[in-house]
Amino acid sequence: MTQKHLYLFALTILVTLTGWKAEHAGASALLLDDPPPPTNEAIAADETVRMILEWVDADGVIRPPGSETRMIPGPVYLDMAVPPAVRARIHAGLIAGGMRIAADPEQYHTIRIQWQPDNILEIQRRGVSRRIIRSELFFSWLDADREIQKTWQSSFSHEDEIPTDYVAEVTGTWPPAAFQQESESGRRTLLRRIAEPAVITGAIAVTIYLLYNVRS
Repeated sequence: MTQKHLYLFALTILVTLTGWKAEHAGASALLLDDPPPPTNEAIAADETVRMILEWVDADGVIRPPGSETRMIPGPVYLDMAVPPAVRARIHAGLIAGGMRIAADPEQYHTIRIQWQPDNILEIQRRGVSRRIIRSELFFSWLDADREIQKTWQSSFSHEDEIPTDYVAEVTGTWPPAAFQQESESGRRTLLRRIAEPAVITGAIAVTIYLLYNVRS
């Protein structure tokens, strides 16, 4: 084997040892036949819909939590600071669940919704990340004269695992869809501390060995 071939062989080993693991993990994280994971926006919107529909009875009457006798007359307007796609998803889910939605607040009662998110992304091994989408929700019921009738709060939490390569695709700019905390799992961090120096040291050792044998 010529000196040029040995140099190329040593370089191939170095690249392979340091880069194969990351590429393999990313490629195998999601099978081609698997559907892409839902976005954070979709999860937050669907959880909000599920929560609100718990107050709607079979006749479409809205009864706020803790108020067995009081009813919110429909249709109601939803006052919420959300992107258009999220608004459309929430409206569609509520209408499908039998709730009547007003297009504007004039002459109608209003439910004001505010989110206080605390979403977590934890990067784990094998190109997989643990995702927790959770939020406190604060509701206010305003009558047609804009007078507050009742306030209450609730919460939701959704946890799953997604391919790390998809983190950018599922994260939105709407605060309840963004990650407020990002971290690496302790086990993964420990493995990186041990494995990465060992891999690099091994690659350098192989390179030095090959170069020494060429010169000798």
